[in-house]
Amino acid sequence: MKVKLVTSLRDFDSLAGVWADMARASGQPSPFLSHDWFACCWRTAGPDRRRELWVIEDDAAPLALIPLTLTRATMRGLPVRRLGILDSPDTPVFDFVVTGRVDEVVATFLRFLRSRRDWDLLSLEKVPVHSPTLKALQTALAADFRWRPAGVLASPFLDIRGTWEEFFRHKTQRFRKTCRNLENRIRRGGKVTLEEHCDVDPDGPIFAEMMEVSLQSWKGPRGLAMATMQRMPRFFRELTRRASANGWLRLWILRLDGRPVATEYQVAQNGRIHALRADFDSSLADLSPGACLNLSIVRTLFHHGTVGEYDMGPGINEYKLRWATGAHETTGVDVYAPTIYGHLLWTIEAHLLPLVRRWRRPEMNG
Repeated sequence: MKVKLVTSLRDFDSLAGVWADMARASGQPSPFLSHDWFACCWRTAGPDRRRELWVIEDDAAPLALIPLTLTRATMRGLPVRRLGILDSPDTPVFDFVVTGRVDEVVATFLRFLRSRRDWDLLSLEKVPVHSPTLKALQTALAADFRWRPAGVLASPFLDIRGTWEEFFRHKTQRFRKTCRNLENRIRRGGKVTLEEHCDVDPDGPIFAEMMEVSLQSWKGPRGLAMATMQRMPRFFRELTRRASANGWLRLWILRLDGRPVATEYQVAQNGRIHALRADFDSSLADLSPGACLNLSIVRTLFHHGTVGEYDMGPGINEYKLRWATGAHETTGVDVYAPTIYGHLLWTIEAHLLPLVRRWRRPEMNG
């Protein structure tokens, strides 16, 4: 096996058909591992991130696709040349797209990684905890590299089974009362309507309304909204076009007297819906439009009868846990270059920082 680097957008785009075939063959049909998803990430990664698609192949055909970026960063105040996944702030999951033997692919990946001298740290994040790729990496890394496991990130989800009436009846009395209060509160503000859009023109009025709600959210002034975060408007324009064409898009809008007051942007496939972004107009926070939209979405999904799982996005909070059936977990690995500098970085993270934390703990308790 060998590694071929793809670094131009034209060459990357030319692999769309091959990518789709490999994703089907590998049993990894997730939209978040598709060529379309990474095409959105590639186009909006920014000038400070060098895009690299590592194509692992034998004499016959490609066996694995691994989209990465190389960038300069800092870690503990030290300059670091960091290899990382090609992602966006909203990427929920990452994995190698593999049709060959995973252990052989990983061995080739690490052999090529060792041969390069232009990196200090490799950070692979957001990999499912049960991924065969992750297991093969952890096994192979132990022999040749200094590495550390990354933290675990949980994403709550709700099983959509049975009917809404059955689901709601089995929730606590307090939960049911909270839901009724939410609906009564927003209805006092005007006529409430719910819309679900599966095909949206990024140059049309629906997309513009979604971005306006994002702008009016609490995230807007802080530069965290899809409308104000760097490169995110372009990312979601590109994603909306591709997701609409592929049948992935679910854009929900809650209106109050015709005015959009809350939105949720979802990507869906094979009976599984994943929430990427949710926003509400902060000027109407006293009416709880965001919570009302979430309630309306869940109830509608039960009535649809075609959705089996609703993923609410990464991060655990009390509100999500009120709904959740369980949580999916992702993690990753941090790999340090086999150089003196790489050894220094690993020593700081693996030994010095834990020592400092242990030293400070008694002082803080005192």
